[in-house]
Amino acid sequence: MTSHRVQPPIRIEPRRSRRLAAFVLVTHLVAALCTCLLPWPWPLVLIPLAAGLIYQMRVHVLRRAPWSIRTLHWQADGSWQIELVDGSVLDARLLPSTFVGLRLLVLNLAVGRWRRFSLPLPGDSLDPEDLRRLRQRLRIEGAGRSGDNPPA
Repeated sequence: MTSHRVQPPIRIEPRRSRRLAAFVLVTHLVAALCTCLLPWPWPLVLIPLAAGLIYQMRVHVLRRAPWSIRTLHWQADGSWQIELVDGSVLDARLLPSTFVGLRLLVLNLAVGRWRRFSLPLPGDSLDPEDLRRLRQRLRIEGAGRSGDNPPA
């Protein structure tokens, strides 16, 4: 007997987000400006700041790193699968630290005991209807209660 609460699977295939790119760029530029106003040798601090900007742009905004998330699958049974840019597919579980907001979703996923993935989804990274369905299902089912996977 099937339950009337069985949800159809959701496929999340985010596209590039101008909002996320602007946020990453502005926050790093403000941090660089604040660093330049301090009395210490600021060129030494700007190097890791620039490295952080390059990393965030490559992994989360452009999704060019091999470990960047290409596609997420939320199966009907509540399990999650991550497809990475390098082609590997990993079974994951949704963490309770997932953030569900009106203009931003941050999906935090765990693979195994130590490996973590985070996928920020601003409003312009998905179709509005897909984003609404995802937010609704996350609020109803709750983060961290994904299928047979117990929380870590």
